[in-house]
Amino acid sequence: MKIIKSKIFKILVVSLVIGFIVGIISFIFIDKKELGSSIINYINLIKNNDFNHTNGLITSIISNLKYSSIIWISGIIFFCSLIIPLIIIYRGVSLSLTICTIIYTYKLKGLLYALIIVFPTILNEVILLFLSYYSINFSIKCFNTIKNNKDINLRLFIKNYFYIFIILSLFLIISSLIEIYLCSNIIKFVV
Repeated sequence: MKIIKSKIFKILVVSLVIGFIVGIISFIFIDKKELGSSIINYINLIKNNDFNHTNGLITSIISNLKYSSIIWISGIIFFCSLIIPLIIIYRGVSLSLTICTIIYTYKLKGLLYALIIVFPTILNEVILLFLSYYSINFSIKCFNTIKNNKDINLRLFIKNYFYIFIILSLFLIISSLIEIYLCSNIIKFVV
């Protein structure tokens, strides 16, 4: 696939890996009880059938769409596209802290929990990587067009960029549905 071989996409993947490594290193130095308590509360809510799926779904969708919107808008504002790799690094840190906390809290059983809980987050990261690629690519194309004084159909250009945002946002909503309904029910059976 052309996108995966591009320099921009490779930089974004490296940013995610850097974030993941930073998260693992920082896990060594942070208060593990505080992080572990939120994971324990989440799993206990699911185990005791007290987990509110509707609120969880709304929270998940808002969180996912917040990041996708920031990335999309950053692509429109050229200089803001420089923050996209920082967002990806932050997401990598968050992902690795979640995985480390689950494994630290639940030991061997935590591997299974981590796999179930983190699966939708990994889907989100892949979707956000593609959106980040398109955002940076859009920004670079706009900049090059202005710099070289070229004529483009700006309306069509932005329209295509908007469609990409809508399609990838729909995938993020599907990922939220998987996270809240499928993964929480799987955890219920595993616990």
